[in-house]
Amino acid sequence: MSKKYDLIVIGAGPAGSSCAALCAAEDKSVLMLDSSRFPRDKVCGDCLNPAAWPVLEHLGVAEKVQSLPHSTPKFIRFSVADKGSVMIPLPKSTAEISGEFVVRRREFDALLLENAINAGVEFQDGSPVTSLRKTRGLWEVNNALGQIRHARQIVAADGRNSAVARHLRMHLRQAHKERVGLQTHIPHPENYDGNLEMRLYRNGYGGLADLGNGLANLCLVANEGRMRDLRKEAEVHYPVSTAIVWRSITPIARSQARSVARDGVFLCGDAAKVVEPFTGEGISFALRSGELLARILTSSADASPDTMEKNYRKAHTKLYAGSLGVNRLTQFFSEHPQIAHWFGPLLIRHPNLLSYLTHKVIF
Repeated sequence: MSKKYDLIVIGAGPAGSSCAALCAAEDKSVLMLDSSRFPRDKVCGDCLNPAAWPVLEHLGVAEKVQSLPHSTPKFIRFSVADKGSVMIPLPKSTAEISGEFVVRRREFDALLLENAINAGVEFQDGSPVTSLRKTRGLWEVNNALGQIRHARQIVAADGRNSAVARHLRMHLRQAHKERVGLQTHIPHPENYDGNLEMRLYRNGYGGLADLGNGLANLCLVANEGRMRDLRKEAEVHYPVSTAIVWRSITPIARSQARSVARDGVFLCGDAAKVVEPFTGEGISFALRSGELLARILTSSADASPDTMEKNYRKAHTKLYAGSLGVNRLTQFFSEHPQIAHWFGPLLIRHPNLLSYLTHKVIF
């Protein structure tokens, strides 16, 4: 016999777990599914933008996040291959504003998931969704285990390659050249001081972030067909004596979904809109979109489905409005590494401009 829920959340990353936890706290019956087995690593720069902390406070997990192995870098080193580098101070933490925070996604996501379960969310990992259809006013969700579940509403928080959005044709077709992302965890390179590093290579760009416990996160982004050369560049720049395992993801960017809400299905996090990873804003936008959607789903319970969807579409657009100027600039440079490699030295010679762009991202 199929079990019915108020809400089925597909994807247990920051967007899905935050939305599920906040909805369950308002007495909604929530099932959350994820295709992966938890805990799991994720291709990510592992940086928490200060905008994430108000959501973490709302979830009641801020202190627990701060207890995880982490680093709080004070500077960002911006470098261009064969052209030099410059150190830019990051905004300091204050009583009102936390600075940049680096934490491994495996541990961060596991904490958010535990919080959702404690809030009353029923969770099942290792259960990819195989089909989704509307029947008798309810959404029917089938998974790879042969289980059938029903819900009045669906939250798709299953990432940039959302199976839900693809199945329901809620994503636009990719119009730009696809790019590839690689990520690995490595022992601290020799003489690494623990600060953030952003580097423009000849074939793409990359970042290095201290995870604590002697580990660092190394991420690379390149146009399709140039990743092999970029990886060689990075392995020369950060020589690693031990064998490492690279994780990959593509596409790096995707246009905002054709619609973030339709017929009782709501997209949030990367499933709705992907931001360029270079700026470290992805996790904070995922958390904020999950919180935003939970507020719409719980405070508008008496509203008509059309009104609820209209409210979310409007609020979601407002969430990102005016916030992605630097993000779009970095995406352009990422897609055109020759231009980036030419322009990068200008930033090194004008650190005040680089500092301004850094502050625009953080605040």
